[in-house]
Amino acid sequence: MDEQIQNPGPPLPPSPLRGRRRRRFALLAGAFTALAVFAGAAAYGVHWWTHRDERRVSSAVTDFAHAVDREDSATALGLMCAEEEQSAVESGASASDHGLGSRYERPVKTSDITISGDVARVRLTRPSQPPATLYLRKEGGAWKLCDPERQSRPQ
Repeated sequence: MDEQIQNPGPPLPPSPLRGRRRRRFALLAGAFTALAVFAGAAAYGVHWWTHRDERRVSSAVTDFAHAVDREDSATALGLMCAEEEQSAVESGASASDHGLGSRYERPVKTSDITISGDVARVRLTRPSQPPATLYLRKEGGAWKLCDPERQSRPQ
């Protein structure tokens, strides 16, 4: 009898239910992980998609301000709506003058971007200058500075 206790024999195989539970748990954990990754990617995509025009408006304003700093009228004209560009050319702005280097650029901060259809309003802040409100119009898929929109939009 003592011999049977000391040598119990080969170990019993694991219960088939236990292996199924582990596989089921692993599948569920994998599915929840995939769902969480998908939900996070979708949320990021929605955020990116809804704010892309705000980034484009901010970029257009920054590029325009830097072109003005550099006295780069060719670039500044390219960032204006058709009406504004025509008015500037009639006032003597040169479409071939690329002005000074980037060392003349000053910091630019945009805020309070409001977009309504193809018109945007943005607040521009620069050191040693009072804040300004600029208006842009979407032309040909690009945001262009367009002061005539100031008269057609309520403040």
